[in-house]
Amino acid sequence: MYRLALVFLMMLWGILSCMGQPDTSVPILQHKLLNANADTQKINILLQLADVYVGKKGENTADLDSGLLYIGQAARINYRVKDPRWEARCYYYYAKAYREKRMFDEGKTALLKARTILEPADLPGDLGDVLMEYGDCYSIDEESQLKEKIRLYEQAGELYHRTGDKKKEAYALKMTGDCYHCWGKFKEALVLLNKSLALYKETGRKDLQGVYDLLGIIATGTGDYSLGMTYGLMAVKTAEEQHDSSLQLCTIYNRLGITYYQLGDYTHAQESLRKALKIANRYKDTVSFLMVSTNIVGTYLKTGQPEAALALLNKIVEIYRQPIFKDRLWISANMVKCYSAMHQYDKAKAFIPQLQSLSRQMSAYNYYQTMIYEALVQYYLATRQYIEASYYCSLQDNVCKNIGLVNVLSQNYLRWFQADSALKNYPAAIKHYQEYKIMNDSIFHVAKAGQIARLQVQFDIDKKDKDIRLQQQNIELLTRQGQLQQSALNQARLTRNVIITGAFMLLLLLVLGFNRYLMKQQNNKQLQQKQDEIYQQNLALQRLITTQDKLLEEKEWLVKEIHHRVKNNLQIVMSLLNTQVAYLHDADAVKAISESKHRMQAISLIHQKLYQSENMALIDMPTYIRELIGYLKDNFEEVQRIYFDLQITPVQLDVSQAVPVGLILNEALTNAIKYAFNKNGQGTVIISLLRQPEDQLILSVSDNGQGFPPGFDVFTQGSMGTRLMETLAEQLEGTISIQEDEGVSVIVSFKQQIG
Repeated sequence: MYRLALVFLMMLWGILSCMGQPDTSVPILQHKLLNANADTQKINILLQLADVYVGKKGENTADLDSGLLYIGQAARINYRVKDPRWEARCYYYYAKAYREKRMFDEGKTALLKARTILEPADLPGDLGDVLMEYGDCYSIDEESQLKEKIRLYEQAGELYHRTGDKKKEAYALKMTGDCYHCWGKFKEALVLLNKSLALYKETGRKDLQGVYDLLGIIATGTGDYSLGMTYGLMAVKTAEEQHDSSLQLCTIYNRLGITYYQLGDYTHAQESLRKALKIANRYKDTVSFLMVSTNIVGTYLKTGQPEAALALLNKIVEIYRQPIFKDRLWISANMVKCYSAMHQYDKAKAFIPQLQSLSRQMSAYNYYQTMIYEALVQYYLATRQYIEASYYCSLQDNVCKNIGLVNVLSQNYLRWFQADSALKNYPAAIKHYQEYKIMNDSIFHVAKAGQIARLQVQFDIDKKDKDIRLQQQNIELLTRQGQLQQSALNQARLTRNVIITGAFMLLLLLVLGFNRYLMKQQNNKQLQQKQDEIYQQNLALQRLITTQDKLLEEKEWLVKEIHHRVKNNLQIVMSLLNTQVAYLHDADAVKAISESKHRMQAISLIHQKLYQSENMALIDMPTYIRELIGYLKDNFEEVQRIYFDLQITPVQLDVSQAVPVGLILNEALTNAIKYAFNKNGQGTVIISLLRQPEDQLILSVSDNGQGFPPGFDVFTQGSMGTRLMETLAEQLEGTISIQEDEGVSVIVSFKQQIG
C-alpha cells in the first residue's frame, strides 16, 4: 500500500507540475538530456548545464569542474556534428569557466578560436557574446587594457543592435559606460548609461539599481549633487524593492557615501560607508573592503581625525600586501594627507616620489591624477614649499576643468589662493579666492538642492505608494464580482476534475491491488516449495555432519593408538637390547647397543608426546628437549657435572621434522657428554633453537669443552653418529656444520614446514 500511495503522489505531482512554469534547474536539464534524441539538442542542453554551474555564485572548484565536464561532452558530440556555431559556443563557455578559475591566458586562447570561427559565419549575436567575454578578460586599472576593454564592449553593442537584442545591447552600453566612468570620461559615460537605462525600461526590466548607481556617482563627480543624490537614493530604493543583498549593494552604499561626502555631510557619509563595509565583510571581499575603507579614511581626515585615518590605513596595508596600481595610488595619497595633518612631514615625504612616479605613468587627464595632485598640494602647503604647491594647483586646475570635477576644483582654488598669498602674488591670490567663493556658493546651493531632491524623491515615492494603493482598491472593487464568478466556475471545474481523477485513480488502485494479490499468492507457493527443499537439504547435511564427526573421532582414536603402539614397540625393542647386553662381553658391541637404545628413546619420546597431546601432528619442542635431556641425565654419570643452558624459542614441529631433529639432538648431546670434558672437569652445554626470517630455524648444540684432538677431521674420521647427523640434516632439507672454537658447536639450519 505504501508503494501504491507513492505512485499516486508521483502521478499527482506530474499533473500539477504540468500546470506550472517549466523548470530550468539542473535535475530538469539532466532529465531533458536523457530524453534528447538529436545531437544538436544534446549540445544545447549540455551547454545550458555548463552555464548553470559556471554562473553559480562564489568560486567553488567542484562547480567549475562540473561545468568544464559538460562543455567537454558537448564538444565531443559536436566533433561528429561539425557545426561551426556550436563549436564556437563551446569555446565561449570554456572561456567563461577559465576566467572563473583565473586561467586568463587559456580563456583568451579559447575566445580567439571562437572569434576566428564566428567572424566569417555572419552570427552577430554569438560574436557579440564572445567580444563581451573577451572584454571581461582585460583590467580597468591600466589605461591600455581599459581602452581595449571599451573597444570590445562597443563592438559587441553594435552587434547586439544589429540583431535587435535590446537586453544584451543595454548590458553592453552599461558596461561601456562604466569603463568610461573609470577612465574619468564622464560625458561619454553619461550618454551611454542613459541609452542603457532607456533600453532596459523598454524591455520591462526592474532591477535597474546598477544603472542608477553609475548615473549617480558620475553626476556627483561632475558637481551635479542634486542629480547624484537622486540617482543614489533611487539605486538604494530599487535594490530594496528587488531584495538585492548581493555585493552590488556594497557599491551602491559606498557611492552614496561619496555623494554625502562631497556635500560635506560627513555623518551620513560615514553611515552609508559603514553599511557598505558591513556587506563587504559579510562577503569577505578584500577589494570592496579596501575601497570602502579608503573612503572612510577621507571622512576621518575631513572631521579632524588623522590618527584614526592612519590606523585604518595601516590595517589596509597589513591586509593588502601587494596592491594593484590604483590601490597603491589611494594608499600613498592618503598616507601623505594623514602624516601632513599630523605634522609628521618626514614620514609624508617618503611617499612623495612614489606619487610623482605614479603620476607620470598615467595620462594627463586621468581621474586619479586629481588624488595625487590634491595630496601633493596639501603636503607642499604644510611644509611651506609654496612654489611647488602653486605648480601642482595649476595641474589640478587643468585636470578638473577637463573632467568637470566641480567640488575638487573649488577646494583647489582655496589652496591656490593660500599658495599665492604666501608668495605675495596678490592679484592671482584675489582672483583664485573669488573663483573659490563663486564655486563654493554654487556648491552650497547645490547641497541645498540635494536636500530638496532627497525630500522630493521621498515625496515621489510616498505619493507613488499612495496612488498604487488607491488603484489597487479600485481594481479590487471593480473586479470582485468577476472574481467571484470566476471562482465559482473554477470550483465547478475543479470538482469535476477531482471526481474524474479520483475515479480513475480508484480504478487504478483496484487493478494494482488485485494484481498484487495474485503475485503474492504465487510468491507464497514458490516460497513454500523452496522452504521444503531447504528443510530436506538441512536434514541431509545434519546426517552427513554427524557421520563425519564419528569418523573423525575414530580417526583420532586410531592415530593415538598407533602412536601408543609405536612407543610400546620401541620400549620392547629397548628391553630386548638391554637383555642382549647382559649376554655380551664385547665392549664395542655393548657400546653400539647403548647408543642405539638412546636413539630409540629419542624417537619413543616423540610418539609418547603425540599420544598424550591433543594435537596429534605437532611436537612442542621446548618440552620435548627438556624431557630428552632428563632422559640422558638418568643414563650418563658424567651428566651431573655438566650445566645445560637452554635457549629454546616456542616452536612446534611436524612429526616428520621432529624425529630427525630429536635424533640430531641425541647424537650431539651424547657426543658432548662423552667427549667434551675431562672426567673430573665441569662444563656447559648450550642448546638453542632460534627462529629466523622466512620461517628459517637454527638448531645449535655448543660446549665449552676441550674440542677435537689435534689433526682430527670430523667429516673424514668421524663416527657413525656424525654420518647419521649429516643424513638427518639432508632429510630436513637443511645444512649442518660442526665447528671448533673454544669447544665444539653443531649447527643445523632448516626451514620449518607450515601446514
